[in-house]
Parts: sequence; structure tokens; C-alpha cells
Amino acid sequence: MKLSYSSLLVSLVLATSTSAFAADAKKANVDKLAIQDELPVDKASQVHPLPPGWDKLPEGEFGEKVLRGYRAFVDTQELSPQYVGNGLNCVNCHSDAGRKENAAPLWAAYMSYPAFRSKNNKINSFEERMQGCFMYSMNGTAPDYGADTLVDLSAYAYWLAQGTLTGEDFDPADMPIPSDENLVKGGKRDDFPFMQAYLDNGGSKEPELHGRGYPKIDEPELEPSRERGAEVFAQECSVCHGENGEGQKVGDRYVFPPLWGPDTYNWGAGMQRVNTAAYFIKHNMPIGQPGKLSDQEAWDVAMYLDTHDRPQDPRYKGDIAETREEFHGGMSYYGTEVDGKVLGSESYPNHPNKAE
Repeated sequence: MKLSYSSLLVSLVLATSTSAFAADAKKANVDKLAIQDELPVDKASQVHPLPPGWDKLPEGEFGEKVLRGYRAFVDTQELSPQYVGNGLNCVNCHSDAGRKENAAPLWAAYMSYPAFRSKNNKINSFEERMQGCFMYSMNGTAPDYGADTLVDLSAYAYWLAQGTLTGEDFDPADMPIPSDENLVKGGKRDDFPFMQAYLDNGGSKEPELHGRGYPKIDEPELEPSRERGAEVFAQECSVCHGENGEGQKVGDRYVFPPLWGPDTYNWGAGMQRVNTAAYFIKHNMPIGQPGKLSDQEAWDVAMYLDTHDRPQDPRYKGDIAETREEFHGGMSYYGTEVDGKVLGSESYPNHPNKAE
């Protein structure tokens, strides 16, 4: 098969974005879970576990699920287009194919659910958490419960979690293989099948998950400033994401994601909150240089990004003020006036490429 230059470059950038890893390459039963809350994310830890490499891939049907989940994670546009309404892939918010610490790694996320989320005021399984990602971060449509995409992504996350927790003693041949119904629940449950090697080494059934989420940073000394943020963006971000946050494409594929406008995360996504964006930026940007920006610079550029319009919040029912009051707190600029325009009043559509 003959590859075009554009296809080759897209493949190269996708592979690079997943680091050395790529190179080596039904609803939950919540009877006993009503008291569970989402795990808090605190300051960054200096010690992080290492996820497994491809040499630890299990054989057989479950290994195929893991591979499909990995591919869907790094190339969501190509493999799950029916659920995606923008130009992003899962890996854009979860670096190194969901393996990198302090970038909401998939192995830690899997072990954090089921849990109660105030966002939808109920206990969410891991499957339901991913459905939210498709609806908000991908500006698309949530796959149905039990959809192959959710099962495969859960298999990938489960394998990462088991291998990361067990460490050097991880043998995929000894890994329990759950049913699809149990697989999509997540790992924060009484009947999760921890590997014996992990337990024999003193592993806790309530692991601490160092590197989970986007660790908090200190509150800014100065009130975040769009003007300072614009300067940081021009100096540190625009080379990849474009002068106007439009991202960069090769052919019709984004190799660096857009940060505002019609083809990025919508007003319901977590990343539209200034604090969430600041935490992510501090620990992960510029790419390959985590920690380069000061805390103040991270807050400033996060404010700059999140005071630009983007696709509408899917929970919007026709009244911007009501949507802000019900769903958006002080860290969101949705429904506020910026440059003479109320953000959200001219937002872009949800899932614009969805077949009718």
C-alpha cells in the first residue's frame, strides 16, 4: 500500500504523541457504592508508578480488545467517528496514550470509578465517565451502554491499571479476565480482581494512585489576566496550536489540536474551567517541557484560552443565564461578557457532523 506524505506525517505525529509506548508497539451495579465520592486530586507527587509495555500484552481475545482500545484512544477520529464531533482524540488530554502521570492517566482513572460525580449528580461507572468524555470533550455523542468502543477502551484501561499496580511482577498470563459487564464498571469496587502478585507485595485494595488526574497548583498571586495570557500563548503555545488557537492540520487531520472555535471541546467539558486548564497546562505544556511555565503563567494562559467561544454546552436549553447558574461555577467564563459578547451566545453547534 502506497502512503502519501500527509498520511506518513500524521502517523509520525500520532506515534510521537504516544512516546516510547507506541514505539514499543451495561451500567455498574451500585448496591454497595452509594457512599463513594470522586477521589480528590491534590498536589503532584514526585514518585510515579510505571505502566506496562507492549511486551506485557495478554494473548488471545482480551489482548485484541486491549489493542483496539489503544488504537481508539490515540486515533479516535478514525476509529470512532460516529461518536466524535470535533477534531480531538482522547490522547490530546491524556498524554502518552493515557500513560503519563499528571495528565489524567487512564490507569488511575480506571481505578477511580465507580464514583459519585456532582456533574450529573449520580454514581458513575467508568463506562459512564467515558460517555461524558464523548459528549463534552469530544463534542459528540455518547456511545450506548455496552458499545464495543467502550468495552475496548475499558479493556485497555484495565490492562494498564493491572500492570501499573503490579509493577515488575506483572505477568499478563496471570491477569484475571473479567466479563464485559464487569470490565466497564471500573476498579474502585469491592469485588475488583487485584492480581495476587500485587497483593503478595503488600498492595492495598485502596491504592493511592500517585499521578492521578491533573494535580492542583497554588492559587495565583495575581488575578489571572487575559492580556498576560495572550503573551504567554504567543510565546509558548502558538507555534503548535496556531496564532488563533485553530490548531494545525496535515491534510484533513489535526496534528496539534485546536483550543477554541468550532472544532474543540465544548462548554460542558472540564477543560473549559480555568482551574482545570491551568493544572493541565502546568504539568504538561509546552509538550515535552512540563513545568516550564510558572504557576502564574499557567493561570494566565488558561484564562486566555477559556475566554474564547467554543461549541455550546449540550445541557443548554435556550437560556444562557440559566445554564450558567445550573452548571457553571466561578471558574467558568460561560455566560459572562468578554469583549462585548456574552460567551455561549454565539457558540458553535454540538456534534455538527452527526448523520441525521
